[in-house]
Amino acid sequence: MTSSERSGLTLSSRITGSLLACALGEAAAGTPDASVFGDATALTLYTVDGMTEALEWANDGVAADETACLWLAYLRWLGTQGEAPPSSAPAPPARWIDRQDVLHSRRQPDATTIRALRSGEMGSRQRPLEGDDDGPGALQRSAPFGLIANVPPAMVEKLTLDAAAITHGNPAAQIPAAVFAGLIHGIAHRERPLPDAVKDAAEHAATLGAADLSVQLAHSGAGSLSAASATAGNILCAAIRLVLDTATNDDAAHVSALLTAAAEQDAPAAPVIGAVAGALIGALYGRDALPAAAMDQLKGAAAVEELAGRFSAQMGA
Repeated sequence: MTSSERSGLTLSSRITGSLLACALGEAAAGTPDASVFGDATALTLYTVDGMTEALEWANDGVAADETACLWLAYLRWLGTQGEAPPSSAPAPPARWIDRQDVLHSRRQPDATTIRALRSGEMGSRQRPLEGDDDGPGALQRSAPFGLIANVPPAMVEKLTLDAAAITHGNPAAQIPAAVFAGLIHGIAHRERPLPDAVKDAAEHAATLGAADLSVQLAHSGAGSLSAASATAGNILCAAIRLVLDTATNDDAAHVSALLTAAAEQDAPAAPVIGAVAGALIGALYGRDALPAAAMDQLKGAAAVEELAGRFSAQMGA
């Protein structure tokens, strides 16, 4: 598919493609048979469900607090991990996503996210929790904010920063999440080519005060990633680099090349890098560019596609 053909992609295709490719990228990097997604995809899906619930309320004419809906969604995710917050925290009723067996597996969940949710408190930018962690726990779940229809970039930024602060009080964890969502928004809604969208992301990082991240992004995510540097910003840059380094003139071939490269990474953060890169490439090329063979072996693919459909339907996409 050429860039001109790609411009006709529907938002629904980009949403489904982004969520499925997130799962494919994480599975490719995280399991030997590339069949099982993990923490990054599961939390991304719960972000989708939280936003879907907020949209359901809005479509019924009832105002809803999006951040509160997301907190309740993350508390439900906590239950899938065999954990529970204190009794002082709300006990949200189960939704469709909570009955999907594929999500009831504990696959090395982000420790900071677990601690924050177990506290029973909803963190915010004004009342931060876990303020020392600059890791990717918020970044890895933030692609859906960039996929929301009919909202300006400033609202995407606010939603992402507020959602990140539910569990991660450190701006070094929050800002890369907002830049990532903004990057997805530029691709999915403004149809920016990836190199141009990355330049926009560099400017976005600068406006948010993340000068080092802005410089990295301006150089297309240049730099190496080690266990000691697995910060949210470095992981975002590594994921962007993975997408750019595997680029071809054919969309489906590019996705296949990226999944192969994701599987060949040698870094503790490889699954998160694969998930973030997958979310980007899926938003760029849409559902039809994903390799059928990889889809056939991905456990839970039908559940991911169903959630994408529910999210899209609430936005009329």
